[in-house]
Amino acid sequence: MGKGIRVKAALTACSDPMLLYRREDVERLKSLMEREDVEVVLGRHLFDSVAEISGKDKADELTGYFRDPDMDFIFDISGGDIANSVLQELDYEAVRGSRALFCGYSDLTTVLNAVYARTGRETLNYQVRNLLYDHGEAQRTYFREHILAGNVTERDLEYRFLRGHSMRGRVLAGNIRCFLKLAGTPFFPDLSGAILLLEAYSGTPMKMTAYLHQLKQLGVFEKINGILLGRFSEMEKKGYTPAMRELIEKIVPSRIPIAATPYVGHETDARAVCIGREYSLKEG
Repeated sequence: MGKGIRVKAALTACSDPMLLYRREDVERLKSLMEREDVEVVLGRHLFDSVAEISGKDKADELTGYFRDPDMDFIFDISGGDIANSVLQELDYEAVRGSRALFCGYSDLTTVLNAVYARTGRETLNYQVRNLLYDHGEAQRTYFREHILAGNVTERDLEYRFLRGHSMRGRVLAGNIRCFLKLAGTPFFPDLSGAILLLEAYSGTPMKMTAYLHQLKQLGVFEKINGILLGRFSEMEKKGYTPAMRELIEKIVPSRIPIAATPYVGHETDARAVCIGREYSLKEG
């Protein structure tokens, strides 16, 4: 896909409602996407509060987009806390039979991984709202040449190894806090042989230590082939110590290779990662 080929995309908010002052941003985003020959459908529940709408309402709308035979992309533009409210209500048979690619980040980590766990379908860790912000011009080029063109690969990430020299496996997870909401549910994916992707917007070293120990207690580190670290925004910006790399190296068994990329997370220059796709990362 790309410039000159009509693409259809829906904008949804499965997590917290968009704030009302963001209406202008949504309209600008729609306009920018239309310039790339994308037909944009605005979700009915982008601004609805939890008092006005249930997880089932959101899931029913999302299922409808998956059932649309002309839908190419579903871009969730929300974040926050309540995306997991759609998981039990979503029609996974409709998802399995759909051509639409679901895209989101942060709290949408729950939906990204649940879709893979229940259907085996790839999803995309990607926030399309970054077309609007300070890296907007570069993001619009990336959107055109990589997202719409179906050209998302590990080369986008410009990763480097912190420990070990290579890793190979299906990439799963995303935001560490939100991923752990799936623990103990039918939506937690099988991490055997996976590359575990981890990033976070907020969180102190104490919170990250707790999250890493929960992953350890779930047996995750006995199953995975490697860890790919994205950005840990609050940790980095406030200069917290120990840093995430130090925590990882202390808690994660030494046999597990670790790589890092500056292009996954909540920063506005972030790129996309295919959840559920096999990546092969090598040093050099």
